Amino acid sequence: MVLACTAAPGFAQIETELLNPEGATAPCTGIGPIAAPVVKKCITLFEQAGFIVNNQLGYSGFTIGTKGATDGAITAVDPQSPAAAAGFKVGDSITAINGKPVEPTPGMIAAKGVFGQRGDTLHLTLKRGGSQVDVSLVRAAQNAPAGPTTSGFMISVKDMIDWQNQFAPCIGAGPAAPAAIAFCYGHFKPYGFIKAADLGSTGFQIDLENKSKALVTTVDAGSLASKAGVQSGDEIVAIEGQPLTASKGEEASEMLFGKIGDQFKITVHRGQSVSTIELTLAAKPKK
Repeated sequence: MVLACTAAPGFAQIETELLNPEGATAPCTGIGPIAAPVVKKCITLFEQAGFIVNNQLGYSGFTIGTKGATDGAITAVDPQSPAAAAGFKVGDSITAINGKPVEPTPGMIAAKGVFGQRGDTLHLTLKRGGSQVDVSLVRAAQNAPAGPTTSGFMISVKDMIDWQNQFAPCIGAGPAAPAAIAFCYGHFKPYGFIKAADLGSTGFQIDLENKSKALVTTVDAGSLASKAGVQSGDEIVAIEGQPLTASKGEEASEMLFGKIGDQFKITVHRGQSVSTIELTLAAKPKK
C-alpha cells in the first residue's frame, strides 16, 4: 500500500497507483534512497493480489447502469471506443460474460453479507418451513489462506482479505512501516477488506449456485452457529435486517476488469434477440 522509507531532504518520492475490480486504489509510494526497489516490490505484490497498474488498465468504452430499469444495461457508448467498434449499443442488456451470468445468486450475496471479523455479532433472519426465525451468533476465529509475501531488508507485509479471499497486501518499509500499514488498514476497510489475522467464521456453509434462494447447506457440529440454532436447509432472507439484494451492473463492471488487450465474450439481449459480442479492451484515450 503506502511504503514509507526513511526520508532525508532532497530525496525524491516515487508513486505508482494500482486498482482492483471493486475500485479500491493502491498507491505504492516510496521515499528516500531505496524508493525504487521498494515500490517495485509493492507493485509485484498487488499484481499478485489482482490489482492492475493504472496505465495498464483496459478500457471498454461503455457505461453500465446499476439501478432500477437500467441495472445491467448499457447506458452510454463512447463512439471512438472498442465497444462502439464491436457493435454495442445503448439499451443492450448484458446477461453473461465469458459464459458466466452477471446476476449474483442469493447465495453469493449472502456469503458477502455474513463475511466479517471474529468476535463480531452477526444477526440473521432465516426462513424455516412456513415461519421466520431471527438468529444472532458471534463469529469464531478462522485461519485465512496464505496471501502474497515478500522478503527484504526492513520490509513488513500484513495482509487484508475480503469475502472472495482476495488480498490487499499492506506494506511498510523502514522505521515508518507501522504507520504505513495502519494507514493501509484504514484505506481498504471501506472496500470490504478486514485484517487477515482477524478473519471470522460463521460456522455454516451457503449454497452459492442456487439461483432462487440462499440456503444453508451444512452447519459445523459444535460451532456457535449450531448453538445459536442455525440448521441445514434454513433460507437466509436478511442480514443485519437488510434483504439480499445486489446490482447486476456492478457485477458486470467488475467482471469486465482487465488489462489492455484482454478479451471478453459478452452475451447481450437487444429487443427480442440474444447475441454474443467479442470485446478487446484498449487503452483509454487521453483527453
